[in-house]
Amino acid sequence: MTVSPQHGTVLFVTFSAPPDLDQAKASAGDHRRRFQAGGTVGDGAIYIERSADRELFDALRRGELCYVLSTRQIGKSSLRLRVSRQLRAEQLECASVDLGALGADTATPVSWYLGIASEIAEQLGLEPPDDFWDEHWHLGPVHCWLRWLEDVVLVDISAAIVLFLDEIDATLSLPFSRDDFFTGIRAFVNRRAERPANARLTFCLLGVATPRELVSDPTRTPFNIGRSIRLDDFTRAEARGLRAGLDGLVPDPDALLDAIFAWTSGHPYMTQRLCADLTGELRGLDVDDAVARRFLDQARTEDPNLRYAERCLDAHGPHHGPHHRPAHAAKLLGLYKRLLEGERIAADSGDPVQLALRLTGLSAERSRPGGPPCLAVRNRIFGHVFDRAWVRAREEERAITEPLVRWAASGRKDDFLVGGAALAELTSWADGREDLSTEERAFLSACVGAECQKRSMRRLLSVLAVAVTLLGALALVLLWQMGKEEQARIRAQQEVREKDARRLAAQAAKELAEGELQRARLLAVEAALAARASGRPAGPAVVQALGDTVRGPAVAQEVLVGHGGAVLDAAFSPDGRSVATVSADGTARLFRPGEREAPLVLRGHGLGVVAVAFNRDGSRLATASMDGTVRLWHADGHEDRALAARGGAPASVAFSPDGSRVVAGMSDGTIHVWRVDIVDEPPLVVPLGERVIRRAVFNHDGGRILATAISGTVYIVRADGQGSPMPLEGLGQGIEAAEYAPRDDRIVLAAGDGTARVLPAAAGPGPHEPVVLRGHAGPVRCAAFSADGTEVITASADHTARIFRADGKGVPRVLDGHEGTVTRAAFSRDGKSVVTASEDGTTRVWRLDAPGEPLLLHGHAGPLTSVAVSPDGGRIATAGTDKTARVFRADGSGEPLVLQGHEDHVLSADFSPDGARLVTGSADRTARVWRVDGKGQPLVLGTHDDRVVGVAFSPDGTRIVTTSWNGILRIFEDGGQGDPILLRDERAGLLRAAFSPDGKHIVATSGPSVKVWPADGRGAPRVIPSGYGDRAIAALAVSPDGNHIAIAALDEGVRLLRTDGEGEPFVLSGLGTAVRTVAFSSDSARVVAVSSDGSARVLPIDGQGEPLTLLAPGVMLTDAVFTPDATRVVTATNDGTARVFSIAADPLMSRACAYAGRNFTREEWAQLMPDVDYRTTCHEWKDAPVLDAGAAPRRDER
Repeated sequence: MTVSPQHGTVLFVTFSAPPDLDQAKASAGDHRRRFQAGGTVGDGAIYIERSADRELFDALRRGELCYVLSTRQIGKSSLRLRVSRQLRAEQLECASVDLGALGADTATPVSWYLGIASEIAEQLGLEPPDDFWDEHWHLGPVHCWLRWLEDVVLVDISAAIVLFLDEIDATLSLPFSRDDFFTGIRAFVNRRAERPANARLTFCLLGVATPRELVSDPTRTPFNIGRSIRLDDFTRAEARGLRAGLDGLVPDPDALLDAIFAWTSGHPYMTQRLCADLTGELRGLDVDDAVARRFLDQARTEDPNLRYAERCLDAHGPHHGPHHRPAHAAKLLGLYKRLLEGERIAADSGDPVQLALRLTGLSAERSRPGGPPCLAVRNRIFGHVFDRAWVRAREEERAITEPLVRWAASGRKDDFLVGGAALAELTSWADGREDLSTEERAFLSACVGAECQKRSMRRLLSVLAVAVTLLGALALVLLWQMGKEEQARIRAQQEVREKDARRLAAQAAKELAEGELQRARLLAVEAALAARASGRPAGPAVVQALGDTVRGPAVAQEVLVGHGGAVLDAAFSPDGRSVATVSADGTARLFRPGEREAPLVLRGHGLGVVAVAFNRDGSRLATASMDGTVRLWHADGHEDRALAARGGAPASVAFSPDGSRVVAGMSDGTIHVWRVDIVDEPPLVVPLGERVIRRAVFNHDGGRILATAISGTVYIVRADGQGSPMPLEGLGQGIEAAEYAPRDDRIVLAAGDGTARVLPAAAGPGPHEPVVLRGHAGPVRCAAFSADGTEVITASADHTARIFRADGKGVPRVLDGHEGTVTRAAFSRDGKSVVTASEDGTTRVWRLDAPGEPLLLHGHAGPLTSVAVSPDGGRIATAGTDKTARVFRADGSGEPLVLQGHEDHVLSADFSPDGARLVTGSADRTARVWRVDGKGQPLVLGTHDDRVVGVAFSPDGTRIVTTSWNGILRIFEDGGQGDPILLRDERAGLLRAAFSPDGKHIVATSGPSVKVWPADGRGAPRVIPSGYGDRAIAALAVSPDGNHIAIAALDEGVRLLRTDGEGEPFVLSGLGTAVRTVAFSSDSARVVAVSSDGSARVLPIDGQGEPLTLLAPGVMLTDAVFTPDATRVVTATNDGTARVFSIAADPLMSRACAYAGRNFTREEWAQLMPDVDYRTTCHEWKDAPVLDAGAAPRRDER
């Protein structure tokens, strides 16, 4: 292969980390040498190629700066060695420097940089750099090193060079500034524009650290101009490559790999270690025993991966860097605990705590079908070793951490010191410890000093006590009076703030009703802030306002801001990682959604930029401007060249499918076609006899061009300019734009009458019967197909975009949020995201597969009858008329477990107290007990003689109660062995039953009454009148504290009864009539009731305030329960989905701010809140700075 002179030599520099694991013993046999358990993969060992191999090789061959920052023992060294061999085979020169071997702890700047240069010189066959250093002694060390690279290395070597800098975390121990080192690399790369020879040399940085740890100044980091190479654990498909070492040694290699993968989740070292063990010294053991011997039991203290992870979470480990600060260790432990408890946490590459935890090896990013990637415990081995008991022990050992973190965060204020019994516990804990950090010693010293001052003050006060005895009575009276006044003042302030919160919530509802969605969101957030200032939880009115503004069919994941004018076009790069936007402000911008980096600004056009397009591989983009030019740019933001037009200005731009040509619709009524790779060739000009061509695009094979004129006429033109343009007839007036489908010659039209139309693939002069897509309230400015051609997205002057099925079936999905005409809308290539541009100056990226509010759980083929939540909140069970029950993860990730076996509608479901089992009741006259892990066959409780309408586990999980429509209640012992205990009621229609919290009684409905039966079936029931007359009770729930029973009749509201039967029933007004189901929250403070109108309402049991109403437009809710933390309500619906509603203010506030995409303008603030000084409502939204004209392409700071 011939290497381009602009991509010269590649240098690999290596920083050493703690020693790797011992190499596998050579004496274990030939098969042991097939697996590489630790260290660099040697000759004859199995190497598993991952996507990172190809990505790193391709990027370095192109001369890109790359970095691989990942946890230990994942294969960085082997990747470096393999890629360097491949590059050498392509005639590139490579060098690798182990910076850890340079003695970082005691090095001087001169010796350290000279050591790097010496290693590079030796590997590249150059003269030692000592003489160069002596001659340039007047330069700083980093400057001298860079000059040596430019004046010696690039002069003496004509090939491309790659320098590998491995284990860069060794720089954390340097006694001098490491920022200069990384800044030097950045400067070297940035000088390529003025010194082209620098493009022949690039760097690859490898190590165990985060960019933020390595470079303290973000403006000097090379990590925002380089390519990050992700090195992940083996996938199951990749791990198949290990089978070559198992064949002939084990009976079933695939089954063995499956069992190993179930423990390791593809951890490279652990996977290869187990393969080596099970074909060597542990041969004959099963995988579980091998895991226990190698990683669990006593072996857990010997494995370097486990020891390293433990040190990182141990604040008393070696204090030599960010991983080991006590406060940082506490954050890592807290995040790991949340993962261990099953909380779904979205992966965030910008979160330093997430990145640090991943580098410890304890966690990894895992993809979710139909959802964004999430952080998870890395594998079962880590989960077993570092389990909840281990976390609790660490928390107890780190008793000092929490107060220390608060004290440090406050700026070491005395108010955050501890004293009294708490200080006594800390001093006892610290007594004799020699591993206390400087920060911990300072905290304890400050606490002891403050406590001594308090004691001195107390002694002084005791001396004065005698003197003030006579004044004491008067002082007490005064203090009592002052206390009353202070309490009254606080209550008054709380009432004022609560009143403000309700007023703002009502104002938000009014703005929402008037269609001012963004203002409504911001007002709802202000209402929540006012509620928070009162010191009390946000009331139903505030939560209602927040929920109403964020619940909908689609929400923007990210709002891209920065343009100083209307955004006229936007496009995804082919890989979906970048979004290009153009604006009337004369600039184009390249955003990286999700990475929170400032956009790359492309300058060069003299007037507004009207269109943008990427070529097929994303290496180039084209922009069209009213200044009369089309400009080509490299994907890194550097301009390639301008394509001059022959009269007129371009109104659109598009690449051909193969990227070889660019077409533009022109303001002089022509279309221009340029060949991209031929410089200075004039364009092919095709006149259409029109005044302006609004848009021109290629068809799927590049042979034809579809052109839309301002007159509304659409033409089909041969791309080679031959023949006459063919107008499409019968389209009517007002066609704004036309696009081809990506895979065929169907055409979609955007029309001024508010419709889009899909024409069949057959092209010709005659009329065509279109599929008409309706729904917009204003002209449709553009329409485009998805990559697979099954959907169409439209952009309209009504401020919305809509997603339709291309065949016109179903209801369109509305993307609502812009405050001006939506000028452009387009799908990403994978169809999972949409970008919209608007005259409001913003661009929005919408994740179509992201969970919205509420979270929807799909799967059933018919209406749902019941819903239940596991005690730990991690799972949700649904029962449906499709004869199945399903168990979902509460975060919506993964596929649900489908429980099949019932022969009729499933009517009820309940989890066991440990969450491991689920009992279901069915109209097929059986109840079934299932394992929620999907294993085994269900236990059938089948002695019923009528429909089983209710099921419940006892609090200890040993018994199950079922209720049948014919009025018989059955109690089954654990395991369903023997005959059940039968409790007969004289009235048929027994609907619901539940155990009391202590498990001693069963509470059941009986016509218009409630009966409390002994749980052992002995003795007569106690009857509690309901006050409903002769109307039957349809719903029943027992409060977790055992004090109340909630009931509802079909044509009455909800009533609360005392479980002891005393007093009169208390009517909870506001929950509606004809209530179907009722449930308590875990704190027994609230109930949720589902009414026959299809809504659910949440209300405190004291009946105070307005209820919080939960609705699902177009469907009926059929059941509702709280999650264990009472922050969400899970509902069943008649459309076959479960919906999870947030009812806590904080998560809804975050959503509202994210979706708003901005703050109030000062004019809006003055209009809506004239008596309050202006402030920022959502702190994540700030104005972007204005850039100097003529600046070079760079990443701006927001």
